[in-house]
Amino acid sequence: MIDHRFSGRRGFIAMITFILLVIFGILGIFYWLSSRLSTDMILTEAHRIKARSFAQAAIEKVKINICNQYNMNNHDLNFPSKYVQSAVDKEYHKTFPDGEYQVISVKPYENSNMTYYNVPHFQKGVAIGHYDIWEVKAAGRVKPTGIEAEMTSLVKIYRDYVTY
Repeated sequence: MIDHRFSGRRGFIAMITFILLVIFGILGIFYWLSSRLSTDMILTEAHRIKARSFAQAAIEKVKINICNQYNMNNHDLNFPSKYVQSAVDKEYHKTFPDGEYQVISVKPYENSNMTYYNVPHFQKGVAIGHYDIWEVKAAGRVKPTGIEAEMTSLVKIYRDYVTY
């Protein structure tokens, strides 16, 4: 025999259970979307940092090259070089498995009224040499996402002929 006291409650309990499942499902979807967006933002920021690191590596490569050229008494470093273009391209455009860097330009720094190349250098009023300031522009790119970073750096080189 069927007990009619609980037949009305079965539908009510089933409906409440269904409503709670829908509410928890919606909350679960919102949590999943929120955590996915956070993860995507973290990954994007990590790739931005990696792109900046590639650009910084290009600037460091140029600084090493500038120091080596100055040690060999070569002060004409205009980029791209007219003498060894293939070697410069290979050094200044490096590809890695997850990204690459490229040197865009290396030139004497200029502002509105002066070019900072072969500028006299004084110490306590006595001329002791010259200095050059090089403007280096480099770019780094992360391959999977295509995120790029461009950096500009100034490199100051002293050519002192008097040492104490």
